[in-house]
This record gives sequence, C-alpha cells and structure tokens, in this order.
Amino acid sequence: MLLVFEDVTHRKQRERDALSLTNEISHRIKNNLQVIVGLIAYEAKWTAAPCVQGYKTMQARIGAIAQLYDLISQSSRGRTVAVDAYLREIAKGMSASLIGNMSGIVIEVEGEPLEIDPDRAVPFGLLVNELTTNAIKHAFPHGTGHIMLRVEKFGDQFDLVVADDGIGMTNKDTVKTPEKRGSDYVAIFVRQLGGTMIPSQQGPTGTTVRIRLPLLLVPPTGTERAAA
Repeated sequence: MLLVFEDVTHRKQRERDALSLTNEISHRIKNNLQVIVGLIAYEAKWTAAPCVQGYKTMQARIGAIAQLYDLISQSSRGRTVAVDAYLREIAKGMSASLIGNMSGIVIEVEGEPLEIDPDRAVPFGLLVNELTTNAIKHAFPHGTGHIMLRVEKFGDQFDLVVADDGIGMTNKDTVKTPEKRGSDYVAIFVRQLGGTMIPSQQGPTGTTVRIRLPLLLVPPTGTERAAA
C-alpha cells in the first residue's frame, strides 16, 4: 500500500510539474508574440496610409494567437481553453487593433460553458479573427454597428456564429479582389478544423455566418480530448 501511495504521489507531482512547465512556456510564447504585435503597431505608424490596414490585420491575427497562449499560461487546466474567455480576449484585441477608440463598432460575445482543445485552438482563433475582420471592413461603411461572436451546441457538433447588423452582402462582394484574401483564409481554417460552412443569412439588418465544427469543443466537465 505504501508503494502504491508513493507511486500515485509521484505521478501527481509529475503532472503538476508538466502543467507548470506548459504554463511557463505558454507565458514566454505569449510575451514573444506580444513583442511582435508591438513592432507591427510601431511600423504601422510610419507606413503609407494604403498599407496601414494590412499591418493592423496582421497585428490582429498574431494577437489572437498571443491571447490563446495568455489564457493557457493563466489556466490551471492546461489541456483545454475556455471558449467564452478566448472569444472575449479576441474581441478585446480586435477592438484595440482594428477598431480603435473613435469607432462606433461594438463586438459582443455569447458563449456556452464550453472548452476548446488547444491543439486546434490556434486555427479556431484565427477563423474567428478572419470572420470578424471581414465584418469590420465591409459591414459598417458609416462606422457604427454591432458584431456578435457566439458558440452554440448543435447535437454532437458545435456552431461558431459571427453575426453583424451591417449593410449585408451584395453580388459584387463575391468578386475576387486582393481585399478578399480573408475569405481564402476562412476556407483554409474551416478545412483544417474539419468544419462546414453553412450558407450565410443575409438581409436588411446584416449578415450571419455560421460554421459547424465536428467535435471541436468539449464540455468543461469532460475528461476526454476532442476527437481528431
């Protein structure tokens, strides 16, 4: 019995050490990424006006990854990341980098108490970033409106919903231009996550994009990782 007790004690200590190391590494990665974000912000101040938006978009993408590692470094779980907290951090970062203090665009978050597998949290965060960036760029020509980021359970799958109350899409929005590269990124991230694009809902009050993700998210009480 003593040997069994010592083995369990040593195993738990190893698990604590591994978690501590994971959090420490995540903290260092986050700090390094934040340095890069700062450098991009500095360069954007001195670049030509037509290039500023590209700098800010890249800043938001890297910021979304940095926010993930920040959550991991603060987490006592290590194996999962709370989706609602992740979405709030992404929204906060994008509000600072893309929207700014003078805009009337507000990003809100609604999330069920779900958690995301860190192995796929990066493409998930980048997917959210791209969809939100598209709404910021194209939905609000007058600079005011709301964007909602939401995760909904759908049977044994989960839906990521990005909805805005902007001007909606028109036929010309489907034309291929350099500014539409975000749509290409969305397709790449959806494919990486094994997800499916649900046809966008368009109307006089805005656009809703819904993406169905198979077993990407797990309940916070779950002990198993999401299926690969």
